[in-house]
Amino acid sequence: MIKRILVAIFVIALISVAGYFIIISIIQKKIKQQFASISPAMQIKFASVRANILSSSVSFDSLDITFTPFSSRPGNKHHAYFPTASINHISFLKFLFGKKLEANAVSLGKGSVQLDEFLLEKKDSLQPEILNRVKWPFKQLNIGQIEMQSSIFLHTDSGSHLIGRAQMALGKIYFNPSGSNHGFHDINIQLSDVNYPRYGIQISQLMLNSNNKTLELDSLEFAPPRRKENKIIISSIKMTGFDVLKLLNERALIARSVVMGDSKIALAMNEMTSALSIPVEVKKIYINEMQSKATSISLKYQGNNCSLNADIEMSELACDSPLTKKEFHFATLNANLSDVHYSENNYTDVEIKNIVVSSKKELIQLENISIEPRLGKYELERKMGHQADWMRTFISRIEILKPGFDDLLRQKLIADRIRIGEAKVYVFRDRRLPRPEKNIPLPVEYIKTLPFDLRIGTCELASSTVEYEEYPKSGYGLTGILKIENARASVSPLINHPLRTDPAYLTMNVEGSIMGSGTTHGTVLMPLQKNKPYYIKGIFERVDLTTLNSSSENLGKIRIKSGFLDFLFFDFTMTEERSTGKIIGAYHHLIVQPLKKHTKEKNVADLASFGLRHGIIPLNKDTSLPEKKRTGLVNYQRDPTRMVSYYYLQSLLMGVKKSFSLGFLLPK
Repeated sequence: MIKRILVAIFVIALISVAGYFIIISIIQKKIKQQFASISPAMQIKFASVRANILSSSVSFDSLDITFTPFSSRPGNKHHAYFPTASINHISFLKFLFGKKLEANAVSLGKGSVQLDEFLLEKKDSLQPEILNRVKWPFKQLNIGQIEMQSSIFLHTDSGSHLIGRAQMALGKIYFNPSGSNHGFHDINIQLSDVNYPRYGIQISQLMLNSNNKTLELDSLEFAPPRRKENKIIISSIKMTGFDVLKLLNERALIARSVVMGDSKIALAMNEMTSALSIPVEVKKIYINEMQSKATSISLKYQGNNCSLNADIEMSELACDSPLTKKEFHFATLNANLSDVHYSENNYTDVEIKNIVVSSKKELIQLENISIEPRLGKYELERKMGHQADWMRTFISRIEILKPGFDDLLRQKLIADRIRIGEAKVYVFRDRRLPRPEKNIPLPVEYIKTLPFDLRIGTCELASSTVEYEEYPKSGYGLTGILKIENARASVSPLINHPLRTDPAYLTMNVEGSIMGSGTTHGTVLMPLQKNKPYYIKGIFERVDLTTLNSSSENLGKIRIKSGFLDFLFFDFTMTEERSTGKIIGAYHHLIVQPLKKHTKEKNVADLASFGLRHGIIPLNKDTSLPEKKRTGLVNYQRDPTRMVSYYYLQSLLMGVKKSFSLGFLLPK
């Protein structure tokens, strides 16, 4: 009896062992058959496969996977090789009878992945019909986690290049070949020594964890190979609240915070689209808080260069279409821009010591603005070959109050007020060179041509100095200087694209002191509607006329020996064609002496001076005379090739000449 029992146990054990090995053999054979016939485009090979029912695992040696989507291009393929691979805690019964591949983990030993550059660039390499032809060995796949460690290579026409090393773990992977329900829930990646030459991307280290929603990156360099002037170097980037699945599935970059370390950015803006071509398409951006500190920026655009250092903080940054300015929004913006340098077509340098931008304070503030020509005042005009204003300017401060920050990104400057601090402006012109014969628009027509919308409640200029120096076409080899001191001005409103509800005129109020003597007050009404006149009204008071000799002698060959202007009131209109109106003046002890024209010395033309003194300009013309005798009519035809300042000055001079009975004899 015992013998029979022992024999039965042995037979059962033998059958069990045999069954075990038979099942193992069936499983291994089925795996080989399924992988062998999976698809012409996808080949999966291995040296050996081992199944272990007790541990519910399958392991492979020398696992080799090749994907060749285009039969006409057999040389273009993605390839992966792993010395070892294993599937752990697999349900064999579900796999054999239900064709459901369920396992806790898939582990791919340290291997190599070779990606083909052509297929990466060919967006339709994963065509639906190719995937539909795949004979998957399962109807449903559920894997708890896939772990992989490999070196990644890029195959190009010139050979294979290492582009990085990766450790990756995907969690909760699900796939349904007959439907669209597939994907994964978690991803954990560590990349190192990334070098992607096609896009010029280099990264020292990148760590991404979807569970913690963090991304940390060290040493990012972005330098497109065909755009040597474009380069972005960022020492570090840290994202929190980063939803990588939305980036992969919806092309949406969503993050709670982004902090960037020291950075250097150099871009040629006319090549911006090519420069920012990256392998991941982003359709939407939303970042709750963003900080970029110690950023050095260099920009080039159509011959213009700009460089600066920047610290920037933004909140609720949103962009529905990246690189499209019209779709860019933010809630708050705080920026400090320093050492701003702008070079315009190699002729002018602009330096700004500091720019503060604060949406909380509703303020943009520029400090210490310097505008300096790069060439000397004579050299510049000679190089241009014609007359031009050589201008040097220093402005202590500019404040823009309550600006529309979103509007700035839409090429609109909208603000409650602009305050311009103390300024010093120096202008030089060499009249010996030919003058350009081109039409110059009046002020309103000019600001309408600006490539942005301008809408400012009030623009104010604090006490400033404007100095104009001119080298005459003929004279004594000396320049003439006219200086306006304590100049103040305001324009309200300052707009260039008027609406129906806007005022009909821009109102400019100006005041100052000519050559430091007397005062000047004026009001100019500038029409926003076409074909409407400009209205100019004001007064010069208590001016010592001898202070004008630097200009009158060297430019007009007239010396003012003595004279004091009590006042000169002016009231006239200016149109595109002509100015009309009047001046009313009063002066005393005025002696004007014409100088000899054809000598190099400033000698008085005695005969002309005598005639001027006794026949045209009386010594005194004060308020004791009737107003009619102190009034001159303005009627001057505009030269559209001249600046508006010339138009204004000639209108005044015509009125002055007309106030004298023989004023037409006065020198022009």
